[in-house]
Formats: sequence, C-alpha cells, structure tokens
Amino acid sequence: MNRKAIYQEDLKADILRHTLALAGEEGWPGVSTRKIADRLQTSTTAIYHYFGSKEAILEELQRESFRQLRDILIVALAERDGKPKKQLKAVSLAMLHFARNNPERYALMFNLDGAVCRNDATHEAAEGMTQIQTVLRQLTDDDVESVFVQWFAMMQGFVALARHDCKPEATGRFERLIDEAISRFIKGL
Repeated sequence: MNRKAIYQEDLKADILRHTLALAGEEGWPGVSTRKIADRLQTSTTAIYHYFGSKEAILEELQRESFRQLRDILIVALAERDGKPKKQLKAVSLAMLHFARNNPERYALMFNLDGAVCRNDATHEAAEGMTQIQTVLRQLTDDDVESVFVQWFAMMQGFVALARHDCKPEATGRFERLIDEAISRFIKGL
C-alpha cells in the first residue's frame, strides 16, 4: 500500500475514532462535522471527501459496531459450544459487557441517547442476531422470532438499567440478575 493510501485509511479511521470520542464528551446531539474537523485539525471538506456526510460517518460507525458485537457473540457461543443454555447466558452477558464498555457505540446501534442514524445496518445486525436465534431453536419449538424478540426486550431492559448505573460494582450485580433472568426465561420455554 502506498503512502497516500495509508494516509487516507488512517484519516478515515481517525474520523471515526474522533466522532466516537466527541459523542462520549458531548453526547450524540453534539456531534457535527465541524467539531470533528476541529478535533482533527482539518477541514470539513476532508471529512466530506471521505464520507460525504455526517450521516455516512454514523452509518459506518453503526455497521462497524454491529460487526464488533457479532464477533464478541460468536466467541461467547464458541466457548460453550453444544451447551445452548450456557450459550444463551454467555451471549446475554456479552451483550451487557459490550454495552457498558462501548456506551457511545451501543447508543448509535440502537438510536439511544439522542443518536440518530437512519441506516438500520440490517445485514450487520442480523449476523449477530442470527447466532442467538440458532441457540434459541435448540431450546424451544415455539416461534423463534417471537422468543428472540422477548429475549431481546428483556436484554434491552437490563442494558438500559446497567448503562445508567455507573458504579463499578454494578456490573457484577447486573451479571447476577441476568444469569437469574435467563435461567427463568429458559424454564419458561
């Protein structure tokens, strides 16, 4: 790869990284191409050259975030291969940890906290969610889409509570709560 191509890829990565940092400092409503450019000490023209719009930056970050979550879910599933009950607990905890460790990404993925991304990243989101549906198929004969939505709603509730409880000891408490809730959820299948 020549120097110009390396520079371009580095600048694109920097734009994405600084956008996330800005969202962490000012919230998603405070993110603008002007502020991103100022942080990078470049012009908005450079940002528009690489992404075309703020919306395109958000779309790329959203896709990237869903891919990261998918990879984390796949690892969690592989570590408990052949044990669907343990797999469901593992992916549930992995989702909690991802949300707590990546609050700006998680907010953008699900349009929370003032994040507005009109792209639904359907393909990227589906890749991870399909893995969870595969586990659910091993646990129930019911309509898996319906069971998945119930699981997802439960997890979104736990994640919302955990994201707003910033105390370090909260993670352990939420891990226990999720473990108990998933056990009850599985029994109800």
